[in-house]
Amino acid sequence: MTATKIDGTAVAKSIRERIHKEIDAKQAVNPRYKPSLKIIQVGERSDSSTYVRMKLKAAEEANIQCELVSLPESVSEYEVLETIEKFNNDPSIHGILVQLPLPDHLREYEVTSAVADEKDVDGFGANNIGELAKRGGRPLFTPCTPKGVMVLLQESGVDLSGKNAVVIGRSDIVGSPVSYLLKNADATVTVCHSRTKDLPSIVKGADVVIAAIGKAGFVKGDWLKKDAVVIDVGTNYIPDESKKSGQRLVGDVDFDLAAEVASQITPVPGGVGPMTVAMLLQNVVDAANTYFDRQKSRQVTPLPLKLKQPVPSDIAVSRAQHPKLITRVAAEIGLATHEVEPYGAYKAKVSLDVLSRLEHRRNGRYVLVAGITPTPLGEGKSTTTVGLTQALCAHLGRVAFANVRQPSQGPTFGIKGGAAGGGYSQVIPMDEFNLHLTGDIHAITAANNLLAAAIDTRIFHEDTQKDGPLYK
Repeated sequence: MTATKIDGTAVAKSIRERIHKEIDAKQAVNPRYKPSLKIIQVGERSDSSTYVRMKLKAAEEANIQCELVSLPESVSEYEVLETIEKFNNDPSIHGILVQLPLPDHLREYEVTSAVADEKDVDGFGANNIGELAKRGGRPLFTPCTPKGVMVLLQESGVDLSGKNAVVIGRSDIVGSPVSYLLKNADATVTVCHSRTKDLPSIVKGADVVIAAIGKAGFVKGDWLKKDAVVIDVGTNYIPDESKKSGQRLVGDVDFDLAAEVASQITPVPGGVGPMTVAMLLQNVVDAANTYFDRQKSRQVTPLPLKLKQPVPSDIAVSRAQHPKLITRVAAEIGLATHEVEPYGAYKAKVSLDVLSRLEHRRNGRYVLVAGITPTPLGEGKSTTTVGLTQALCAHLGRVAFANVRQPSQGPTFGIKGGAAGGGYSQVIPMDEFNLHLTGDIHAITAANNLLAAAIDTRIFHEDTQKDGPLYK
């Protein structure tokens, strides 16, 4: 009995159609929902250009915005990394793909690792691969070809639990990641490679065979167990005078002979290839969904307070509470890394560019704490402002910000109280906040000193000279 062909082309088409409908539905609710992919191609390799055209065409069919960024082969690594960094920091871009291979003078690991984890839709970043390899790991994205293999097995009704699966090939692109996925599906997995001894007998015991070794017709029909399921990931060109190009595409499996033994098999072309592109598009949509979900689900985790009686001094309270890292605070309130300029571990400035990114949002509610007369315990405007923010955020679960003016240096010289609040309702680290904050107070001090020096000089000259020379 001839094996049933697993039609990757048809499955991929249905996925593109589903993605298109999903995007249309979300855009009807939110017009700003526009999944976007940037493909960076260095040089003009004909095979790479062919793959890129396939991705551009598939993205158009799925209603995904996709743009090819072509860089000359002579481009420096710094310029490539600069381009990636620019796309990392653009919130309208949800996926970045670096088309491989790269020219010899560019380090593939350095370039691909520069893509932000949340935009690594190819799934080859260290974080994604590491999480995929862990039992119970949570990768942001699964590499496209292995993910496509698993979807084809699922669509074909193959139950992997308890099955013997043999993966031929251990590449980082297909062999290794697909073995992790099979293992996570409770299959018993054997990974074979060029040094594996007696390969045919190992393949003979497999219920599922994944061939990804890169050798045309390598896996023979008589290697296979009867009714095995065969997924051929190979893409190899062999001479064929009947073709206009003089060659044709074949897989790693001897298809005609394998089809006489297997129960199901993927053809080449028309099997795994179309699924790789479809899974890339799915990853882009997943990246866009994650971005928009993160924007809606901001949540600040308040620090626990350990109250003491009697209440210690303000500086003692401040130093007893370990502050939250400012980068974590920024992440919790929805700021991107490039929008924050840290000053040490607990202070930062926020770029005004964030106003443009959030201009579509409605304004929040503004609560003004007006001037009040401080009590003997010191509860003035700052203490009330910080305490009110604590109540809104920690007790009512709202995202709330306390806006207080930058303090003068009065507290430094013991002239007045600080502007950080007091007791358990204060800005911390209180001493840093009162003394210098981010350095702006020193700029103000320098300007003040310059003006004082100018006035002092004028007074000196008026006291020591006649009016004539002064007013010439």
